[in-house]
Amino acid sequence: MIGETLRRFVRRGARSHLSKLLGKTRPEDVALQFPRLTPAEQLEVFDILIQEYPESAGAVLVELEPQQQQAVLEALDPQKIARVLTRMSVDDAVSLVDSLPPDLRDKRLEIVDLRNLAELQTHLTFGDDTAGRLMDTAYLALDEALTVAEAIGEVQRSSELDNVFYLYVVDGEHHLVGVTSLRQLLLSHPEKTLGDVMTRSVIKVHTDTDQEDVAQLAARYNLLAMPVTDDSNHLAGIVTLDDIIDVVEEEANEDFFKMVGTSDDELVYQDRSFKVAGFRLPWLLINMAGLLLAGALIGFFEVTWKEAALLVTFVPVVMGMGGNIGSQTSTIAVRGLATGRIVIGESVRRFLWQQFKVGTVLAVVCAALIGVGAMIWGASSAYGLVVGISLFLVLMLASVNGAMIPIVFERLGVDPAVAAGPLVTTSNDITGILIYFGLASMFIEILVR
Repeated sequence: MIGETLRRFVRRGARSHLSKLLGKTRPEDVALQFPRLTPAEQLEVFDILIQEYPESAGAVLVELEPQQQQAVLEALDPQKIARVLTRMSVDDAVSLVDSLPPDLRDKRLEIVDLRNLAELQTHLTFGDDTAGRLMDTAYLALDEALTVAEAIGEVQRSSELDNVFYLYVVDGEHHLVGVTSLRQLLLSHPEKTLGDVMTRSVIKVHTDTDQEDVAQLAARYNLLAMPVTDDSNHLAGIVTLDDIIDVVEEEANEDFFKMVGTSDDELVYQDRSFKVAGFRLPWLLINMAGLLLAGALIGFFEVTWKEAALLVTFVPVVMGMGGNIGSQTSTIAVRGLATGRIVIGESVRRFLWQQFKVGTVLAVVCAALIGVGAMIWGASSAYGLVVGISLFLVLMLASVNGAMIPIVFERLGVDPAVAAGPLVTTSNDITGILIYFGLASMFIEILVR
């Protein structure tokens, strides 16, 4: 109903009715309707938001898909964009700037300099994908000398803060010394000081900590917010739950895009076919080179047409099964490394042993089935043995490859998600051809009987 009413008001030019509707509708719901509007209608809605509901304008902009964000920001004049940025929380403003394509981002940074948005400028000096870039500076920090009663009064006077999950306790020089929850504060004696009731063991991160590590720590300790400190242990900001969820989603999307040989920039450039093709082409070219090598290996083995005709029947099975198990194992490895379940030097050996055992079970079952099928098809036990043993070895090696390659990449400091695509696929194709036709060549005399 909201969507239909919104579109009807926009197309009738009922600006006053449209303004009232926007004022009563949550920003997330407004953003959900943008894909149904034409670019001109989107700008009209956004213009009303900027003029009459500037805080909602920023919230709507953050919720839009990257492609829609780019279209809106390209069409708005710099002063309007600056007005939206000034009403947004600094972490949301940084996230918005970071999501833009490089050329558009440079123009928006000029706007930031123009309006002297000092806090946003400071955030942009931190490294990409770090806690400093992600943190929110709107938090509640109280001196350890305050009593519980005084602290409760400070909380009541800080009603403008949205993310008071914890009370961070600092000393006279703003060093982070402890933390307490609102529940603990309310249950403590009013005359006690925060230094008496706080927890001194604080889970915290540095401004240079990678955002993925921040999300992992928050998940491990079930935290709603994570304090961020600088080199001197001064409290610089907090990373809140909504940003942590965004990081988890962003990192997962990035990994999945890389695993299929493309980039999450596709979401921004959906309408630019050549740009999107450029993201995908390198991965496909690497795969094509690997397949050409596999084809050359097939030609290397000299078998008669009689044997080749029957052996080729099972090539798709052997190659396809190797690719499948390799993809399964590499996906588990990549996600394990990304989520911290697999840690280099700690759990790698256990993970590899587990994948070896799983691969063995799968290889035995699949090899036995295909071996019996080949034996019946070729009316010879030799065909069954060649196909069955080949599939067993291919599946075992593919399982080890899928587990090992991402771990090796991680050890070398390269994103392991990259390895889940062309390298695993190509290596499994080449080794599959070598094993299958190598065994066929060894047993060629038995096969021709």
